[in-house]
Amino acid sequence: MPVRAPAKASAVSPQGPLAVYASLVARLERREPVDLGVSDLVDQAARVWSRPGFDVLLSRAALRFEPFDHQVQAAQAALRRMRGRAILADEVGLGKTIEAGLVLAELRLRGLAARALVVAPAGLVTQWQEELERKFGLPTVIAGRDGWGGDRLDQPVVLASLAAARRDPLKSALVGQEWDAVIVDEAHRVRAPRSASGKLVRELRTRYLMLLTATPVENRLQDLYEMVSLVAPGLLGTAAEFRARHGGGSGGRPRDIEALRARTREVMVRHRRSEVALMLPQRLAETLLVSPSADEAQWYADLTARIRREARTGSSSLRLTMRTLTRLAGSGPAAAGPTLTKIGWSDLADRARRIHRSQKDVVLLERLRRHAARQEKVLVFTGFRQTLDRLVEQATEAGIDHAVYHGSLPRAAKEQVISAFRDDVPVLLSTESAGEGRNLQFCHVMINVDLPWNPMQIEQRLGRLHRIGQQHDVLVSNLVARGTIEEHILRVLESKINLFELVVGELDLILGRVDDDFDLESTIFDTFVEAADDDEFTERLESLGDDLARARTDYLHSRDTLDALVGEETAR
Repeated sequence: MPVRAPAKASAVSPQGPLAVYASLVARLERREPVDLGVSDLVDQAARVWSRPGFDVLLSRAALRFEPFDHQVQAAQAALRRMRGRAILADEVGLGKTIEAGLVLAELRLRGLAARALVVAPAGLVTQWQEELERKFGLPTVIAGRDGWGGDRLDQPVVLASLAAARRDPLKSALVGQEWDAVIVDEAHRVRAPRSASGKLVRELRTRYLMLLTATPVENRLQDLYEMVSLVAPGLLGTAAEFRARHGGGSGGRPRDIEALRARTREVMVRHRRSEVALMLPQRLAETLLVSPSADEAQWYADLTARIRREARTGSSSLRLTMRTLTRLAGSGPAAAGPTLTKIGWSDLADRARRIHRSQKDVVLLERLRRHAARQEKVLVFTGFRQTLDRLVEQATEAGIDHAVYHGSLPRAAKEQVISAFRDDVPVLLSTESAGEGRNLQFCHVMINVDLPWNPMQIEQRLGRLHRIGQQHDVLVSNLVARGTIEEHILRVLESKINLFELVVGELDLILGRVDDDFDLESTIFDTFVEAADDDEFTERLESLGDDLARARTDYLHSRDTLDALVGEETAR
């Protein structure tokens, strides 16, 4: 079946709705029958005609937060000047999600976007759901999880992960619709026309399209052409015409840059942090190296040595189990104990059970008492439910008032826990779940009892506190046991890419430059297993850090290149 363009809105009458009403009144006076279908259409037209233009955002009265001025300006530019087809390219940390949400809420309120779709990386889908429902009051449904079938006319906003959306059966369901509005987050991932992600977006049919990315240009000027052509086909001419006029390969200065800027401003909004009256507070990070007891240190050394031996010759499934066990060991003996029992390593399981309180527990409790004396709220993160249970036990024994948050809680219970933490309880003990979509700017102290090997998860944790709306400097304390893999990882991430100085959102852009499918967690474990000893592991990890450092340099260069290309007026 050929792909059809989305239907355009029908005009009511060249005379306008008032003239049509006058005609209807005259017909009534003559006692002529009235066509109810036409009358209803005129009623709808009159309601739209009576609404103000997009210089007034009708949705603001219903918002559950107060957007920043630059976010409102971006939404108005996307609606008025760009007619709902725009690239939102603010630097990371300035709230592109809020800008897109404003545009979507406005279109929905005016009856222009009953069918709306948001496509985002898998790790951001839940965050989108939280933002749209909690801040904008927009109902949502997650495609593939909540049973969305694609056959409802006035449906909630459909959310889909990019990985699932580019594959059947979900892809066929999405491209088979005529959407009113589509939002694509991290849209640099759909830039390449021949990639599976790029093909998906180009097959979607929609009247309004918003692409969100802080890096519409990375290595080639052609990147910009592909992005602009998605929202405004033909604006930059054909690919051949664009290359002839402006260039397109990597390296070299673009030609006729003023003309290119003028065209780009027609479809792109970009604010830089230096241009808006908005400053995020500082992020103050400290690493607390904890010296384990002799029993802990020997248990960890014996366990990791056995993991290395087993993983070298084991199957892929065993190797995955060994990787998980290594991460559990970094959290503490209590976390690893149940898994050790399950796989039959009873000697190490027994030794883990005999370590009732790790040295990390001692340091954590001391820190919690110190912050309590200052009347500071503290968010404590762990990656594992076993560790969370241990922390709850230790805090209870110490008489420290706390709330507990984990993924198994029903939604209503989660809301109650967050409310209690905000209003009454000084400490929140949480698994990774609170790092996904929860905004906790009322707290500015975080303690990581253990650290994920995936730095994106570290950033997600930080993003709950260090974001727009935070009024204090954010203190992040990382508890790391000496002699562990986590100590090596943290040293590399801090020294090579300044992890804790990055604005939330920048890390993903850096890791993506190492390799499209780069997985730092699996790379670290493979390096650990393949290394002959700890010295070789350290050496290889340093080399990996050098790759990350080069990727960070490339990212900073591309950011500066974009600023030079786009200029300073795209948000006006």
